[in-house]
This record gives sequence, C-alpha cells and structure tokens, in this order.
Amino acid sequence: MRKIIHFIGGSVQIRLEGPFPERFLNLCGTARLPFWAVERESGHVLRLTLPAWQLRRARALAERAMCELTVEQRFGLPAFLYRFRRRYALAAGLVFALFCAVILSQFVWVIEVTGNTAVPNSVILTELDSLGFGIGTYGPSVDCRALANQALLDLRELSFLSVNISGVYAEVVVREATPAPEVEDPAAAADIVAAVDGVVVDVDTVRGKTQVEEGQAVLAGEILISGLETYESGDGSGTVLSSRQVRAEGDVWALTNRTLRSATPLTAETRAGETVRTLYSLKILKRSVKFYQNSGISGLTCGKIKKVYALTLPGGTVLPLAWETLTVATGERTSASVDRASAEDYLTGVLETRLSALLGEEGQALSHTLTFEETDGVLTGTLRASCLEQIGRTVELGN
Repeated sequence: MRKIIHFIGGSVQIRLEGPFPERFLNLCGTARLPFWAVERESGHVLRLTLPAWQLRRARALAERAMCELTVEQRFGLPAFLYRFRRRYALAAGLVFALFCAVILSQFVWVIEVTGNTAVPNSVILTELDSLGFGIGTYGPSVDCRALANQALLDLRELSFLSVNISGVYAEVVVREATPAPEVEDPAAAADIVAAVDGVVVDVDTVRGKTQVEEGQAVLAGEILISGLETYESGDGSGTVLSSRQVRAEGDVWALTNRTLRSATPLTAETRAGETVRTLYSLKILKRSVKFYQNSGISGLTCGKIKKVYALTLPGGTVLPLAWETLTVATGERTSASVDRASAEDYLTGVLETRLSALLGEEGQALSHTLTFEETDGVLTGTLRASCLEQIGRTVELGN
C-alpha cells in the first residue's frame, strides 16, 4: 500500500551536501518528515528519497542544517505526466485512453448468446434490442432480471433466459423449451385424393377405405382412399352396421403426363461505358461514417458489391466496429441480343428443376420432350413428360 501511495503522490531522490548532513536527518525526524533509501556518498554528502509533496519542507530544513539540497531524480505518476507537458498529441492520447478505460468500459460492446440450437442468435438479439438492450447499452442501467423476464414473455421457444454483464462483455444464457408432442386430432378426418390425372399402378393403404384399383384411370380431385370406414354384417348382405371417420393414410402411385412451360426474352438490358467506383465507410455500432458524397445514381443501370470487414478478437468475438467497401459499377442502359442456344439451355434447366420439384424425391420422369417457340422476341419452352409419381394428397373432410 505504501508503494502505491508513493507512486500516486510521487517521490524525489535528493543529494544533500554540507558540513553536518546528519543534522538534516535529525530535523526530519523531529518534523516527522518521512524519508528512506539513505546512502552516504562521502563524509559530507548524503543521498536519500522522500515524498514529492514534502520537498518544500525539506528545503527549509536543509537551510536550517546549513546544507545544499539538489533534486537528482523524480519518480511516480506526477513525474510521468510531467513529461507530456509539451507533447500535446501524446497527452491527448493518454487522456483518450483514460476516457476509454473509465467511461467506455461502462458500456456493453460484446454480446454472446449460448445454449441455443433451434432458435437463431439473430432472433434473440433482435428481441433484446427491441427491449432496449444491445451494443452500446450503458451496463449499470440494465435490470438484468426484468429484461430476462420480459424477453421470455415474447420468446415462447425459450424456457429460460438470463443476462450476465461483466464490464464490456454480456453473456445471454438461454435454454430452449421442449416442444409439446404432436397429438393427432381425432376430429381431423381426411381423405386422400388425386392431385393430377393418371392411371393407378399401385395402392398402399395404411388407414381408410381404398376406392380405386390398379389400372384404373382417375381424375384430379377424385377420392383414392376414403376417410370413412364402414363395418358390414358378415352374412354377405352388405348391410352397414357402423361407420367412423378417420384420417386416411397411404400412397397411390400412378402414371401421369405433365406439361410445363416457361418463357424468357431474347434481349437483355446491359450497361454501356461502364465505370467502376469503390466507396468506403466506417461502421461504429449502428451508425455508418461515409467517406464519400453524391452516391445517388440517376438514369443509369447500377451494380453494387458490398464487403464488410468486421474487427474480430483472437477468440472469434466480433466487435461493433467494421470497415465497409462498396464497389459500384454504372453505365448507360442499352439492349443486347441473347444467344438462342444459351436461352434454350436456361429454359431447359428451369423446366427440369420445376419437374423435379413436382415429382419429389421418389418420383421419376420415364420420358420427356422439349420444344421451343419464338414469338415477338420471346422464347417459350414446353416440356412434356410421362412420369411415375405418388399422386395422393391429404384433404381434410369439410375443406
């Protein structure tokens, strides 16, 4: 503790020369002036250290002892700050560093979410931000318990949430709620109907009453598996004793014919006389400091590529400070012809992707043909396919 006090208040090493330097030491003891590290250089010279704020009293006592006092060296914080008396830039930097250490350390600059798997970090952080807690929030003003309780009211996917603030770092610890098991509503009876026209090749009924047979042609909307189960008498008369509604389940595979169309223009808009500019900005918290002007584009086509370089600590923590570059390519609007072969390849990819989405993972196209027709600068592609697919779709009764 004594060393800390001497560092903050400062200390000086003095050289005392006189016929009787020991008398100075006696006067210091009588005046209760502390000193330490006494060294005798010669019979008439002493060197010692005393508090900087006692230097004036020490000079007066040295005169009484008929000794000459010379300051040889200064130590501590006052001496360190005294070096910056004419170095204004260093002094300003020191003041700014102290400001950052004392003032900015009271604000939250890093928020980390832990314990979540299904609920994204962005959802949790957005909810907290709507409640007034985010990057740049004054830490001592946050009521962590009230904040967590309010966030839990809106985030139904979570069963627990706590906010722990330590200096500039805040940790949001969450536990996700266990989803309730899905219970089938017994009242949600349903039929399985045909989604498209086709010829049935296989019926696999799990629940419900089968209404079609293999080789039978069906129309879109026709019931394939009924959700109405009936119980008949065993005498072969066909008398219905009882019935109940269930949720029909099963797969119905059929041969179908699909026809898909898509179109694309044979002219495209491009930029002539293209110029490229790179614009820079600095993003601090949620504000951007732009180092450019007149970024608006009028009467020109424009392409933009934005890159963000965030300041990241070695542990992977991203700080709310980022350097942004915006590359802008501009030019006059002009039209150019599109190669027909390229347009046909584009339409082929679009149509085949749509067909795959309709058939699903298990369905397959047995054969298909592609035709193209150009009308008024627009190329139209038509895909006709013979397919094997699962055509059953669940439709709840009453819908």
